[in-house]
Amino acid sequence: MKMVKVKALAFACLVLTAMPTMAADGADAAGQYGENAAIPMAVISWICFFSLLIVGGKIAWKPILANLDARETRIRESLENADRIDSQLADAEASTKKLISDAEASAKTIITGAKETAQKLAKEINDTAKAEAQSLRENALKDIENARAKAVSSLRDESAELAVTLAGKLIGENLDSEKSRVLTDKIIDTL
Repeated sequence: MKMVKVKALAFACLVLTAMPTMAADGADAAGQYGENAAIPMAVISWICFFSLLIVGGKIAWKPILANLDARETRIRESLENADRIDSQLADAEASTKKLISDAEASAKTIITGAKETAQKLAKEINDTAKAEAQSLRENALKDIENARAKAVSSLRDESAELAVTLAGKLIGENLDSEKSRVLTDKIIDTL
């Protein structure tokens, strides 16, 4: 395709160089050939043109075309590389967005888990505190009941001793401790 373009361009150059020679007036081209001088000039022009075309094609056109082809190949490869890089960049951006969204989802999961754990821990602490408070309350009530029972027992014993002492003073005799206890228990039970 490119060689066809080059040959067409060469032919056009040939025609353009030969035209002034063919169009020359017979008077201007007069010389040893006279009026027919335009034809040998045209033939010489054609020979020069084709020889330049052959030599130029071998020496100049091939390197020029090779450089143009190499340049076209480099440009095509550069465009392909640019497309590939754009594709890789788009893939990298998509991967980055996916990683970010995964990280955000993971962070949300971790935060939710931490909140749930904190709530469970707070509930456990609250339940433990309530249980300890209940235990302390029950222990305090038991201590109060024990102290009350001791106070009642102590009061009963003191009352019995006081009653025996009073009764002994009233009766005038000294009762022994076993008799006094039985008597005191009867008095206290009636009260």
